[in-house]
Amino acid sequence: MSDTEAKLAEQLVTANRILASEGILDVFGHVSVRSERNPEQFLLSCSRSPQAVRLSDIQRYRLDCTPVAEIGEKHYVERVIHGGIYQVRPDVLAVCHTHSDGILPYAVSGEAIRPVIHMGTLFWNGVGWFESYDPGGNLLVSSPAEGKALAEALGNRRAILLKNHGCAVVGESLPAAVMGAIYLDKNARIQMESARLGRTFFIETDLGRRAAQVFHSALVQERAWGYWVARLPHGWATDAGISSATPLQ
Repeated sequence: MSDTEAKLAEQLVTANRILASEGILDVFGHVSVRSERNPEQFLLSCSRSPQAVRLSDIQRYRLDCTPVAEIGEKHYVERVIHGGIYQVRPDVLAVCHTHSDGILPYAVSGEAIRPVIHMGTLFWNGVGWFESYDPGGNLLVSSPAEGKALAEALGNRRAILLKNHGCAVVGESLPAAVMGAIYLDKNARIQMESARLGRTFFIETDLGRRAAQVFHSALVQERAWGYWVARLPHGWATDAGISSATPLQ
């Protein structure tokens, strides 16, 4: 593995720890990153709770979700979410699948998540909706057909809700996907609170598109990444085997 690819794997471990620490990934969530060495492959942990992911857990998968090499560990069943999206979205370099509390009310109601705060404008062109689970399935996105259907429903958006399940968030980099997952949850929570007040000022599409540009800045993403790393509980970084807080761009 090249130095750059090793660094990417290291930062994928950091992303798992950040998203677990921030309450976005629970025991079943996962995050991946497209390989820089080979864009037809992606990096994802073996089946492990995000808080427990270590560098030795990171595996390489082809876009059809078959492992490049076996390491004797079980795989995430829902890795087809990642592979399906990477196959149809060459612009996507990272994917996060979550079941965070902030978005679940929308996943179980069908109510649309719309931008209500500046950070929420990352989703200025909407949040997709997926409900095409396989007949006789179990609410997991676990077959190639389901992965393909989810990717198609996502379209050119940055996020999609999975009916009665959770969501998937994509980014043009690993820091961008982490930022998106955190702020989709925050926007959803604030949207819910404003609904209780009986009045919400939604951010219109054109303004949202312009407002979102600031969050594509490498400087902004590095600032956010450093903040989240600094918030990791004592010992999480060293236990994970990570040595740098600076994200790759």
